[in-house]
Amino acid sequence: MEPTRRQSVTGGLVSLRDWTAARPFSSDKVSVKNIDLIANAGYDIWGREKPQRVLISVALSMADTFASAAQTDTVDASTVHYGHLSKSIMSKVESQSQWLSANELLYIVLSAARAAAASPTALSTVEAEIMFVKASRAGDGVSLKLCHLPQSDSTTTILTLHRARLLALIGVNSNERTMKQMIIVSVAIDRVKGQLAERGFEVEQIIEKTVEESSYETLESLAEDLAVKVVKYFILANETGSGALEPAGVRITIEKPSAVPFADAPVIEIYRSAKQSDPWCKRLAVEMGIKRPQIPFPLQGRLDEFLQSVKQD
Repeated sequence: MEPTRRQSVTGGLVSLRDWTAARPFSSDKVSVKNIDLIANAGYDIWGREKPQRVLISVALSMADTFASAAQTDTVDASTVHYGHLSKSIMSKVESQSQWLSANELLYIVLSAARAAAASPTALSTVEAEIMFVKASRAGDGVSLKLCHLPQSDSTTTILTLHRARLLALIGVNSNERTMKQMIIVSVAIDRVKGQLAERGFEVEQIIEKTVEESSYETLESLAEDLAVKVVKYFILANETGSGALEPAGVRITIEKPSAVPFADAPVIEIYRSAKQSDPWCKRLAVEMGIKRPQIPFPLQGRLDEFLQSVKQD
């Protein structure tokens, strides 16, 4: 029996954890995966405003079941016509003549998805994700995902760098200390908004430089270092100081394909809070002090040398 009691959240931007806790149970869902389009939106790997290829996915969870559609064998108001949904998204995206930010495009997709339902109350949750497949130098792409609760008007957004393939000197065995091997890194930043939601290329630069310059023995140590760098130099360094909600946290996932011959890869995953009320993040904020350097993009040279030079100034 699915429990009916759910955490209550108010409208606005919330963390993924709070959004998930408040999400009502839904037994029926309509999804469309990877609508392949060219959109005049987002930034490329050099941080330029450019038309580029996107993959758009949406998932609509229904407030009720598909009962009448199943009984009558028709596409009625108890479901969503996924053909009309797909065409509506395609039309909305392709009709944009002016360049849009990823956030702006995401809300256009959200609007099209919500309009596909028979009524606003027909949906319990709406999820929309745009993957910019050419926005990563080393990975599968950079995506921005929006999760929405229509009844409370609560929303969370997640910026993700997907599976960046990088060479790292990593491992405890003697052979692993002789040369670099490939690892696969993914980074997800929770409750991201505004300009931070557009700057996946800066996240990738931090990850690339940190991995290239590291020589850890364990994935755990590397993951912790990556989380520290992202929170310090992407999140804390870009705080507005306006009192507005900042990102809730960062999730780091690292795969090491060469480590276990009889498995695809061992994987470690960590989540670190970016809330300054959290002791871990509070310590990082204290370490940075009042002066919070922003890493230039593109950064010429080594990241560790840049950070050392900033400390000496």
